[in-house]
Amino acid sequence: MFKSNNETQYVPSKVISIKPEAQIDYNPVNQNQIRFHIPQYIGFFDPRGTMLKYKFSMEGRGIHKPDPKAGTHSLYRDLRVRDGSASSELEMVQDYNVLTSQWWDYTANESINHKRDLFEGRSANQDINNQLLYGPTPDWSVGTTTTSPVKKTIEIEQPIYSGILGGDKVFPVIATKGIRFEMTLDNLRRSIVVNNNNGFETTFFQASSTKSLADDTKTANDSTFSVVIKAPADAPVKRGVNKKNEPVNNNTFDIGDVLYISDETDGGNEEQLGVITSFKSNTDNLEVVYIPNRPVGDGLSSAHAANSRVFIKIEDRINGISLANVPATSIAQANTKINYKISDIELLLLQVQPPTGYVQSLMKQVASSGGLSMDYRTWSLYRFNLTQKTGLTNQLIPATQQRAYSILSVPLSVDNQNKMESSSFKGVIDGTQNYQYVFGGSLIPDRPISLVRYTQSPQRTDALHLVELEKSLVNANYGVRNLLQVPDRFMIGRAFSKYGQVFNLSPQSLSLRVEYDNGTQEKLYEHFVQHLRRVNISNNGVMVMM
Repeated sequence: MFKSNNETQYVPSKVISIKPEAQIDYNPVNQNQIRFHIPQYIGFFDPRGTMLKYKFSMEGRGIHKPDPKAGTHSLYRDLRVRDGSASSELEMVQDYNVLTSQWWDYTANESINHKRDLFEGRSANQDINNQLLYGPTPDWSVGTTTTSPVKKTIEIEQPIYSGILGGDKVFPVIATKGIRFEMTLDNLRRSIVVNNNNGFETTFFQASSTKSLADDTKTANDSTFSVVIKAPADAPVKRGVNKKNEPVNNNTFDIGDVLYISDETDGGNEEQLGVITSFKSNTDNLEVVYIPNRPVGDGLSSAHAANSRVFIKIEDRINGISLANVPATSIAQANTKINYKISDIELLLLQVQPPTGYVQSLMKQVASSGGLSMDYRTWSLYRFNLTQKTGLTNQLIPATQQRAYSILSVPLSVDNQNKMESSSFKGVIDGTQNYQYVFGGSLIPDRPISLVRYTQSPQRTDALHLVELEKSLVNANYGVRNLLQVPDRFMIGRAFSKYGQVFNLSPQSLSLRVEYDNGTQEKLYEHFVQHLRRVNISNNGVMVMM
């Protein structure tokens, strides 16, 4: 690790805890930026031992969790590292969560996934009775249920995927007069997803019986009524809830949700049924009990036939909904908003104490005319809004890095951004036919890479695309262990060099050509370029070079 004449010299180290500047609870609504100051007296730290440790819990109705594609890394949008005086930006990783979600599965195996489940908040299991952040859902099939699943507080200990704070070279904090480190929490709608083993993509279930005009007429403020939800056998297209919770409990409703009803064919005549107070079994089907949100003496304003749509709105969970004509307990439950809480957060650093001669030599180099130079890998992001849905498209990528390794290009669906019902980080295929990068006047590779097999049903993998993608990940220093289910984590990649060498992108322009056939979605392309950055530390300050 350090140069020394004595090869057996012991280099002592210890883990130290750095508290954030504001020692409070963090969430994306009230306090969404976490700032740390690593003081100069730390001296040196080994980034391989850097961890972010905190307690995490969800709030609000329903079963929601950080996007499993990146675990709790999905909570963080931007990562920023500056020197102690905050005058020089050493590293800025934008859309940190998108980048992490793209390479995570490719580097995983069963053991790594288990470790991420234990320490990094990865919760890929969709069974609502076996959730990382929630206790078992009360069983409505054996009695009336009036409670929600118990929310758990878990402890997270995650690495930081940063060239400086998570790299492989000991960093001299003493030379940069400290480090200022910031992480910005992402939008709640983008980083949190609905746990879904029934299907919010269908958006509604079916009632098993009619609701006639003026039904559900209230005689008191707490009058209750009910609706029976069809089981899947009775509703093969518009899903229901499993009879008797078998084979699994897939009831996605929760106590305090506002229940709606509308016509089966077109969703017309929509109106509220009421706020849910309990669940119970009715001939082995789910019966939802609710209190109507209307004045005493009023009933439904429309007639609703059997098979009418019965549903909740995810927006009600996100924003809360104000009610007036129900008891106070139901008013409070309905107005509760989805959120999460990060508490007791700390940055764990592995402080090392190099030999005295090493420190003296380093500080002498800082004081010299040339200063001390250090190289580290990092990422730069270039975004492109692709509105064209079909035909040959071309995207200019204004990358000017002089020492680039690889590029990862991720086509995100614009429609799925800020949408809890689906992952905001999943690359979309959407009729893509082929792609090819262009550098100056040169085509790289020299022929288009076919992607047609991804558009087939069932989806298949194109071999050349997989070869190009694997090379780009390996050159970016990611060990590829998993090449299964590539269509589920689709992206495009290109390695600019081999064997860990670098490539100069500054002399000419870089662009990406992608051909689409019958595409249906607008896309946000995020182009991540990994490159080598150099920081020079001298008596004149800290200077960063591309």
